[in-house]
Amino acid sequence: MSIIPQAALTTVQIVSGLAASAKNAVDLAKSTSNTELKGAVSELYDSVLDVKARVLELDEEVRILKAQLVQRDEIEGPDAKFGYFCFKGKPDAPLCPKCYQSIPSKVVNMGPRDQRAGGVMRFCPVCNFRVTEERAHSINRQINYNPYS
Repeated sequence: MSIIPQAALTTVQIVSGLAASAKNAVDLAKSTSNTELKGAVSELYDSVLDVKARVLELDEEVRILKAQLVQRDEIEGPDAKFGYFCFKGKPDAPLCPKCYQSIPSKVVNMGPRDQRAGGVMRFCPVCNFRVTEERAHSINRQINYNPYS
């Protein structure tokens, strides 16, 4: 019996202890002549090893998701004007809203402000999402050209 309370053990520790117990049962079953017992214990051990591998995968996934949650706490948005997300304290370096809201979420900075004929724009280098931040001022041009005058 363990002196560590069961609640304090991680899932990996519990499954590792279970695998060690199953390995011990396999070693004990080797000394018997009952082939059915040997087969059943061997299957049990294989199943425990499969469970252990899956628990390790899930443990890694939980670690990744926790890191993503911490990162989400550092990001503000969307802003009302353009829908940008940005890291707290860095409002001049917006993230692409399309990439950030995609599944899986990607943290991609929008490109720098670019003066175009249509106005000042930003483009996402990954998904080509574009936002016009300032429209160009339209100039009404009238050409009063009459070749016969």
